[in-house]
Amino acid sequence: MMVTSMTGFGKGSAKIGDGEVTVEIRTVNHRYMDFSIRTPRLLNGYDNDIEKILRKKLRRGHVYVTVAFDKDFETGNFEINRGFLKSAYGELSAFAKKEGIPGNVDINSLLALPDAFTSRAGSIPVKKMKTAVNRAVVEALGRCAEMRGREGLVLQADLEKHIAAIVRLTAGIEKKAPVALRKSLARVRERLEQLLGSMGLDESRWGVEAALLADKADFSEELVRLKSHLGQFSGILKKGGEVSKKLTFLLQEIHREATTMGNKATDSAIIGDCITIKGKVEKIREQVQNLE
Repeated sequence: MMVTSMTGFGKGSAKIGDGEVTVEIRTVNHRYMDFSIRTPRLLNGYDNDIEKILRKKLRRGHVYVTVAFDKDFETGNFEINRGFLKSAYGELSAFAKKEGIPGNVDINSLLALPDAFTSRAGSIPVKKMKTAVNRAVVEALGRCAEMRGREGLVLQADLEKHIAAIVRLTAGIEKKAPVALRKSLARVRERLEQLLGSMGLDESRWGVEAALLADKADFSEELVRLKSHLGQFSGILKKGGEVSKKLTFLLQEIHREATTMGNKATDSAIIGDCITIKGKVEKIREQVQNLE
């Protein structure tokens, strides 16, 4: 199973009667699964059937679907509603005569009426109509899913690159930490000795203070958790499927650990690395939000 983007587009078509039905599907980033389906009047009530097909391959995102007939189908399947026009002509003529309204009822007036034309497409069997529409939807959905898959691979490669950079930064921090702590304690001791002067430094007292300072500056637990979060992130990314929510949670935890380490650190290089990690987390977060 691979990682999938929520951005995609696909188009499909199928023969129907004397013409063709075309389906376009466009998907974009959305927190949940949401549909906007536009169909011709003849296909009113087909929305639920179309949605069922879409749910077989799409699990998250806003899905825009447009179903349309081509011109040959539209023009080839409509005829004059003779019975309606005959009745309308009689009613309008009688009304005008009775009310004393001047003028004659002509063909242009009649053809402007909403029900002047009727569709012969209604004679197409429902099963045949549904089969054609479903075939076009499946074709469009397949192409849309392919695009989402390709986009997902690109996003995955970019995420892996950024995570690898954070892993290297974390390894560097882990290597620098002991040396940075020793240097920090040495600086504190040197300042104390300068302040105390001839009074001298009480070694037993210094031992207690040094232990307290070391404990306060220690972020080994944060490092352990950070490495665990990074490992989980990579594992979820490789497994694929619906990953966005899980990865978003892990990014929050990675950012939290980097912040805590930066606050505890006394070395400027380590603080800088923590800031860099948080910057990369923000870049990753933007990409993750576009994944299913």
